[in-house]
Amino acid sequence: MKSNYYTNEKFELDYLETIPELFKQAVDNNKEIVAFYEKKGGEWIGTTYQEVRDKVEKIGMGLEKLGYKYGDKIAILSENRPDWTMTDYACAHFGFVTTPIYSTLIPKQIEYIITNSESKIVFASTQEQAEKIIKIKKNLHYLQKAEKFIKGNKNLHHLQKMVVFDDHIHYPQDWIINFSELLKIGEKHKKEVDYSLEDVGKKRKKDDLWTLVYTSGTTGNPKGVMLTHFNIATNIQSVESVMHIGHHSRWLSFLPLSHSLERVASHLTFWLGSITYFAESIEKLGENLKDAKPQHLTSVPRIYEKIYGKILDGISESSSSKQKIFFWAKKIGIEASEKFIQKGKEPTGMLKIKYEIAKKLVFGKIMAALGGEFEWGISGGAPLSKDIGKFFTAAGVIIAEGFGLTETTPITNCNRLDNIQFGKVGPTIPDVKMKIAEDGEILFKGPNIMKGYFKNPKATQEIIDKDGWLHSGDIGIIDDEALLQITDRKKNIIVTSGGKNIAPANIEQQLSKSRLIDQLIVIGDKRNFLIAIVVPVQEKIEKLASTHKISFNNYEELLNNHLIYELVKNDIDKYQTELSKYEQIKKFILKKDPFSIENGDLTPSIKIKRKVVEERFNNEIELLYE
Repeated sequence: MKSNYYTNEKFELDYLETIPELFKQAVDNNKEIVAFYEKKGGEWIGTTYQEVRDKVEKIGMGLEKLGYKYGDKIAILSENRPDWTMTDYACAHFGFVTTPIYSTLIPKQIEYIITNSESKIVFASTQEQAEKIIKIKKNLHYLQKAEKFIKGNKNLHHLQKMVVFDDHIHYPQDWIINFSELLKIGEKHKKEVDYSLEDVGKKRKKDDLWTLVYTSGTTGNPKGVMLTHFNIATNIQSVESVMHIGHHSRWLSFLPLSHSLERVASHLTFWLGSITYFAESIEKLGENLKDAKPQHLTSVPRIYEKIYGKILDGISESSSSKQKIFFWAKKIGIEASEKFIQKGKEPTGMLKIKYEIAKKLVFGKIMAALGGEFEWGISGGAPLSKDIGKFFTAAGVIIAEGFGLTETTPITNCNRLDNIQFGKVGPTIPDVKMKIAEDGEILFKGPNIMKGYFKNPKATQEIIDKDGWLHSGDIGIIDDEALLQITDRKKNIIVTSGGKNIAPANIEQQLSKSRLIDQLIVIGDKRNFLIAIVVPVQEKIEKLASTHKISFNNYEELLNNHLIYELVKNDIDKYQTELSKYEQIKKFILKKDPFSIENGDLTPSIKIKRKVVEERFNNEIELLYE
């Protein structure tokens, strides 16, 4: 392995420099093609590229007529829908700075982002989201009356208006308008001026601020990442230059557009003239996959893990003959994957014949669950288990794992389709440099690096050094092919009282192979051994109780049963054999409720807040170490 290697390849791509340039090229090439599909009244309704362009113009003109100017911050609090993306494009053309907010956040968290970003207007999707803003507006109004308080909170007066996407919701307040009303204002304003969307878009410069994306940090308040037009424009074009996605492919959008990966992917696919279906919800993902028949999607490992778990559950309950067929097919698929598919090739010879039989008997059902026409997907946001990656690729469902940060717009690395390496996130994309610092931290430099943190120069200086290298906070290694492997977050590294440095992510990924475990976190910094907080799969635990004839009044009582603890321990021990002795957990706590955003255990991007969890379970942890 190379301990201090960095890529320095200069591709000199002829970049389009702004979002309006990318947008215009997409519309000019695909006017009559459907860009977006959204389900309304039980039917998928399409919007063409030309219709998108016209609506984007009305949104921008409407905001301009309402008095908003270049540089004003405009927040979007919404689930995925075409209106979200079109509002984003309108802001990009007129020079407004979009501030996306996760729809899962509670009012207190939303208030911080609106206040810190100085957002003047909020787009809210539904009544549920609008009520959050109304609550915040009332709170800000109350605080503004307190003269003593307002002296230290000058930003509170910025929030002026709210636009509600759902037109059937009406509020008798002059600061709230409906989306259709904004479009009418924009349409009228368009007739009053002598310039177009394209004329306004030409004014945008590469270094103009495009968006403020608030990181869902695991500690403290989130920071506003300032990204420019050039940041996203180069990231989009660099990814396409190595992934060769092509034009007019079908995608299903279900990760929150507030997540930087999904948002950049949405602009990338639009630029390529793709057709994007917006999923109704995670709960309806299976149904929407069959409707949309996507060829590609961006996802997080959690989705693949759930699908994989359901497949294994089904196999475990099937007949012995079906199990034999499944494991035969899996063996053939892995052989075909290792020799051909991971290298971007089709199997040949006798292996091809066996693989076709395996697809017909087993893998075809997996493909059908994804819509039947799936080619490959992108996985990011967290490490993808090697076993899961191998299985899906063996089934013909190719998963290209990548890596990046909000601060890097976000993509820095991705596996190439002709060199899929499980457990690694690939080489860098064009024009992005990478190196490993002496302490193992991964550093990046390139046109995708953020402008800095909004109103936080100190934090900016802490993450970007004087030579322009961004310190990712992740620990990793680079192999001789310049492929990056992430080992853990720098601040998550556990140093035991015996002096052993341990990366908990590797252990957590290994133990998550247990079908009894839904979530877990490994703890042990400055301790003499490791423990874990485990959230088991309730259905599995109750099934174990039935098998072993354990009576119980409720699930919490069952988790305190000694036999259940031993059964879970036996399963954990089975997967710990591949770990070193000092990496193995000795004790654990069984937790009833899953880690969630609502109870403060998870960030909006589904990362566990280790410090929060450790503080919450401090008493139980201390008891295990006594």
